[in-house]
Amino acid sequence: MSQGTAPRCPICGNANWHDRALPECTHCGLAVVDLAFDPDQLRTAIADHLRGRSSERGFTLAPHARRNAAWALGLVDGRPAAPRPHSVTLGMIARAGEADTIATMLADLRPAFPHAIVLLDGTAADAAALAERTPWAQIVAHPLNGDFAAQRNRVQALAGGWVLQLDTDEWPDAALLASLGWLPHAADREGLQSLGLPRRNWVDGVQSALWPDIQYRLNHAGIRFAGTVHERPVVPFERTSLALAGAIDHQLSRSRVVERSAVYEAMSTGAGRPSDEAALLRPFAAAT
Repeated sequence: MSQGTAPRCPICGNANWHDRALPECTHCGLAVVDLAFDPDQLRTAIADHLRGRSSERGFTLAPHARRNAAWALGLVDGRPAAPRPHSVTLGMIARAGEADTIATMLADLRPAFPHAIVLLDGTAADAAALAERTPWAQIVAHPLNGDFAAQRNRVQALAGGWVLQLDTDEWPDAALLASLGWLPHAADREGLQSLGLPRRNWVDGVQSALWPDIQYRLNHAGIRFAGTVHERPVVPFERTSLALAGAIDHQLSRSRVVERSAVYEAMSTGAGRPSDEAALLRPFAAAT
């Protein structure tokens, strides 16, 4: 079932469902008895079940879907996740010409992260100049050379523990920041190494239909990425999970969406993703 023909999943917000005996969300794995559900009532029923107050009624949760739903609802082992301090490193890849944006972003995020690593597509002089403005962060320079995965891997190699990688047009929302203590801890308990975060795309200030746009950006430092464009971590599937406790906000302009698709297609055939471009340029309400 394609986007626009079915309601969005009450757990992850995805609009696509596997056409099976029980319709199943293609992202988080929630299976429902009938797509004619009330989203609020179903979400409440799932929360009650995960808290041990009721059986599955109107839905089923495979083990991975159960974890996805629990984390989305802020639950661990059937109880509200307890806030806790974290040691997640903020990682960024950026162009040297974005120095002002980077400095502002690092200043604003300083209270939320104990350490930051920025990999500049620039020179050692560019890195030194930015380091003077952001002394709490580690600033390193290396040419991008058209390989986003290699650049992210340089950040990973400089870090330890868990790393949240962001671009200069992205921002972690309050819910994601609040989950950075308990979420990696819960992932460690389950032997997970890579977490997929929802990304909320805003085009000229309007939320787009491309949601949840999962990005695997919260990873153990030992994980490496592959793919020159639309890079993804190289990790066994069973070591990955969705982490729906918060989201990344992504700010774009319409002209940037179109330009980006053309640039990515030139870098790698098929990377332009015309379906993604169409969804980015369609308002969110049109997909509900």
